[in-house]
Amino acid sequence: MELIRNIPGKIKSLKIKSLIDNIIDKIIDNILNKIPKEKRMLVITGFGVIVFLIICLVFISISGRQRSPEPQMITNYALIPHDELFYPAEPDFVPRLLLEREPRGHWTADDLMPFWLDPRQREDEWREAARVVIDRFMEGVN
Repeated sequence: MELIRNIPGKIKSLKIKSLIDNIIDKIIDNILNKIPKEKRMLVITGFGVIVFLIICLVFISISGRQRSPEPQMITNYALIPHDELFYPAEPDFVPRLLLEREPRGHWTADDLMPFWLDPRQREDEWREAARVVIDRFMEGVN
């Protein structure tokens, strides 16, 4: 512990020395007060082992890196035709829309007949639908 407390004594500047001395004394005192006396040596040893393992892992990772060799130019290769590797180019024009029949300007009666429903034939259905809507509306007004 004395070794850690003497570190600020080696610093030349008096202002920095006193500031660092106060900070380190507070930190060390706070840490030492929280650890029981019989376990202090065990905690310090464990901390030292952890720091040593971290340093070893850093050195192993740095020394374990292998530099990749420079890529070599391949000179012996068979030429593959461009057409076999890539699709042919798209044409520069877009073809016109080809209509199957000429569009009509208006519909004839024969064209409308499959879709025409005479409202006079469905008059009872319309009356019933209107009555239901009106009844619901009037019930909601009350």
